[in-house]
Amino acid sequence: MSTPAPEPPPDPGPHSASDPHAVPDPHAVPHPHPAPGPYAPVVRAVSASPSASASVPERVDYVDPGDRVVAQGRRTAEAPDGLLRRYAATVCTDHAGRVLLYRRTASARAYPGHYDVLVGGAVRTGEEYRAAALRELREELGWAAAPGLAEVYRVRVDDPHGACFLTVHHWVADRAPRPDPREIAWCGFVAPLAVATGGYTPLVPAGAEAVRRLFRL
Repeated sequence: MSTPAPEPPPDPGPHSASDPHAVPDPHAVPHPHPAPGPYAPVVRAVSASPSASASVPERVDYVDPGDRVVAQGRRTAEAPDGLLRRYAATVCTDHAGRVLLYRRTASARAYPGHYDVLVGGAVRTGEEYRAAALRELREELGWAAAPGLAEVYRVRVDDPHGACFLTVHHWVADRAPRPDPREIAWCGFVAPLAVATGGYTPLVPAGAEAVRRLFRL
């Protein structure tokens, strides 16, 4: 069984370990090659706003193989035969070129306890991919806006909940994240090479593919 690489401690900077919002993951040990950067690679998870915890059933669009909407339904329901869900995600980097890596909670429905670089989720009924990506950044990492967010590729993938279209965006973060502890157990900016070479395992397959596509290593 693969052993996760050490999760790095906070880097020096405006949001360093002395900052009350920058504390290391409980599982973290000193990283052999901590990278300098404008703010800490790990932050303390904080409670989400009450609106984010509303229990209204989430509805999503189902699309045909041409990515055309043909039906709607609850996100937790199985997709009708021949139809796919839509997912939107973002790969975030900092100005030093590091990628935001996070570890899913042990209670996550898909890939519990896995590392990932794709911050995202299902596209809701009536949403466009970009709007869904922005909403997920706000809900999971506390970023209310992401100026310059851009789509980089769209691909069909097989998800644990069935086939889907995944649209991946990229954004250069200009402030520290404030993750939702219900979604994210740990997060930090790390060198893409460390992720690409198996330094953090287990890694969500779609996230590993995103690293291969977005970074020339």
